[in-house]
Amino acid sequence: MSSAVIRLAELVDAYARRIHPAVLEQDGGASVCSPLGVWLLLAACASGADGEHQGALERALGCSVEEAGELLEVFMAAPPPALKAAIAVWVRASEATEAGAAWVSGLPASVESGFMPTQREANAWADRHTDGLIGEFPMSIDSLTRIVLASALATKVSWERPFEVVPASEHLNQTSPWRGRVNRTLWDPRPDERAMLSNTRAAGIVAVHHAVAREDLTVISVSAEPDMARPAVLAAALELAAFARDRSAPPACSLFELPVGPGHSWQISEREIATRVAGERVQRITGVSLPAWHVESKLDLKKSEKIFGSFAALEVLRQLIGPRPDDRTEAVQAAVASFTRFGFEAAAVTAFAVRAALVRRRPSERGLERTATLRFDHPYAAIAISGRPLLAGRAPADASFTGLPLFSAWVQEPEEAEEGPPTTLANGPRVGRYE
Repeated sequence: MSSAVIRLAELVDAYARRIHPAVLEQDGGASVCSPLGVWLLLAACASGADGEHQGALERALGCSVEEAGELLEVFMAAPPPALKAAIAVWVRASEATEAGAAWVSGLPASVESGFMPTQREANAWADRHTDGLIGEFPMSIDSLTRIVLASALATKVSWERPFEVVPASEHLNQTSPWRGRVNRTLWDPRPDERAMLSNTRAAGIVAVHHAVAREDLTVISVSAEPDMARPAVLAAALELAAFARDRSAPPACSLFELPVGPGHSWQISEREIATRVAGERVQRITGVSLPAWHVESKLDLKKSEKIFGSFAALEVLRQLIGPRPDDRTEAVQAAVASFTRFGFEAAAVTAFAVRAALVRRRPSERGLERTATLRFDHPYAAIAISGRPLLAGRAPADASFTGLPLFSAWVQEPEEAEEGPPTTLANGPRVGRYE
C-alpha cells in the first residue's frame, strides 16, 4: 500500500475512535455509522476553509487542509474495490457565487456538482449510489435549501465461505439475553486462524471472529464482557483492525492461560490426547457461533458538533454562498448494515445543508429513526474494513486501502438466520458483489 493509503486509514481510524462515544450516546441500543462518510465531507469542506474554521476542521480531520485534500483525491480516484463511493455538491441557482464555483472546481473530478435537485431526484441519487439500500435522501430538499454537500458509500459482498445454520438453543448460554428470541444462528465450523481470543488494551480479553469476503472486505466481530462500555468494545475492534493496516497478525491469547470452563464469550474444555512429544500442548478454536443481524440508524451530526466537526464544515458552506442571519443548518447520516449467512451489505448517506428560514414560522425538526438490532450471545461490536488481515501467517491480498474502517456497528439483538440459498429480491440478490 502507498503511504497515502496508510495515512488515510490511520486518520479515519482516529476519527472513528473520537466520534464513537457521541454516536452511541444518540443510539441507546443498536447502532451503525460510517465515520469515513463524514470524514470525506469534512475533507471536502476543508479546501474552502480559512481562519478559525480551517483550524477546527484540521483538528477534526487530524491533518492539515492540504493533506486532507490530497487524501480525498486519492480515495475518490480509486476507492476500495468492495466499496461504491460518491460525493455530490448541489447549490440553488440563485445562490451560486464565484467563491463557491472556485471551491467546487478544486474538488476531485469525480465529485458531482450542479443545481439543487428536487426531493425525488435526491432520493434517486441516494438509491442509485447505495444500490437500493437507502432509498430516501436523509433530509428534505425544498425551495429553502441553499446548498447541499453529500456522500454515499455502499458495499455488498459475499463470504468466501458461507456460514452453516444451527439451532440457537445449542449455542446461547442460559444467561444470554437472546435466548428464545431466535431459533437459528450462524455457525463457523472451521474458523482456523479467523477466530481467537485476544487481550486488548481497550476492553481486556475478547472473543474475535474475522468474516472474510471474496471482494476483499472483512467484518471483525468482537465480544467483550457483557457490562463493558460500548465505546470500549468498539475501540477494541478498531485496535484489532489496525493489525490489517500494519500487515501483521492480531495477537492471540493461549487457551492455556485461561481457566477451563465458561468465559464471557467462550467455553474452554480440556482432555488428554496422544501426542508425539511428552507434555505437548495443542490448542485450537473448534467453532464460532454468531447471529445474523440487521441495523438501521439515523445520526444527527449537529449534536456533539465540535466532536464530529460539523459546525466548522457548515460554516464553511455558508461562507461559500454568502451567509445570511437567518440561515438554518443541518447535518445528518442515515446508515444501514446486514450480516447474513451468505454475506454483508452496508450503506451510508451523509449530508450537510444550509437552508434559509421562513420569517413567519419555525422550521420543523426531523426525528431520528431507530430500529432494534440482532446479534451474538450478547451485544457486541463489528467493524467492516477494506481488504483482509494477515491471519496465522497467511499473506493478505495486495488490495488498496487494506485496513481502512468503512462501517462500525453495535449489534444489540440477533436476527433469524437464513436456511436456504441467498434471498432474492425484486431488484436482484440481497447480497452479492458490485459489478
